[in-house]
Amino acid sequence: MRGCATAAPGARSGTAATTAAAAPALASRRGLLLSLLAPAAAGVLAGGVVSAAAPPPSLAAVVDLSTLQEEAYLAYAERRFQDAVNLLTQCIGAQPEEARWREMRGEALVDGKNFAAAISDFDTALDLTPGADLVVRARLLSGRALAREGLGEWGAALDDYQSAMEFAGAAGESADPYVLNSIGNCLNSLGRWSEAREAYLASSEVFQGARGFRARNGATTPRLDGAIFAASNAALMRAQMGDEAGALTEMVRISRRAPGSADMRAASAALYWAAGRRQEAEEAWEYACDRITVGCVKYTDLDWLGRIRRWPPAMVGRMADFLQLKGLQ
Repeated sequence: MRGCATAAPGARSGTAATTAAAAPALASRRGLLLSLLAPAAAGVLAGGVVSAAAPPPSLAAVVDLSTLQEEAYLAYAERRFQDAVNLLTQCIGAQPEEARWREMRGEALVDGKNFAAAISDFDTALDLTPGADLVVRARLLSGRALAREGLGEWGAALDDYQSAMEFAGAAGESADPYVLNSIGNCLNSLGRWSEAREAYLASSEVFQGARGFRARNGATTPRLDGAIFAASNAALMRAQMGDEAGALTEMVRISRRAPGSADMRAASAALYWAAGRRQEAEEAWEYACDRITVGCVKYTDLDWLGRIRRWPPAMVGRMADFLQLKGLQ
């Protein structure tokens, strides 16, 4: 689906703000909105071509919309989400039947953490979008799913993501690795560990084989960051399912492939410690704390670990044991 800009998933934790678990997806989703908001420099706006022969009042209205669109683009790019919302509200007032403005405002509302209002915008956009436009409907469902994640409505979000995948598939689009990872996040939050792992593995595989995948910024290179993140999530699920030895093997392999992954260094430290391999645990922890820019401080916060990063309970417990024995809790 990502190949035709169909989905914009991420992960939210309860009513929390943008989560660490959503970082790759959110970057892509922001790229989507920026592309939708790109100013109509060539005279094309909201699917229509500005004609030199248009009557002055109509032309003035188009110019107004073009200006609003450009200002909304800048506001969103600068993370002034409420300003973007206000500007897009004016666009909606000028073209209330244009689904595009509702979609864009919904995206800005999600980033501003106004999830209920975002859902309302996506609902309206879906009502305004023809049923045959499967690609757009898939994208709108993914946007609404993200807003539902923000409210902790995991089951409803999962339904939307799965429907988005179905619509995109019916339109002939390939699987979207971001949506697959988000499906894994929802299943994780619902305690469906095995299914979550399968979704994460599928996401990682699609990322790695994404030769024809077109990201929001037009790049076609495989997204190693997304592949690593999804594989990391899959390894965490394996630990939750009881196979800590297998999970540790995966974590070590991921750490070698992505030396800057503090997440996998911290996780492997906890599992090394649980297995009685104290020296290896200390080395993994020291690497995460002292040799990776982001460091390990967040991994001493068990609330953040479970609620925001969304490690499964078994892994949070292993980290708690490790931190307690080290005197960090």
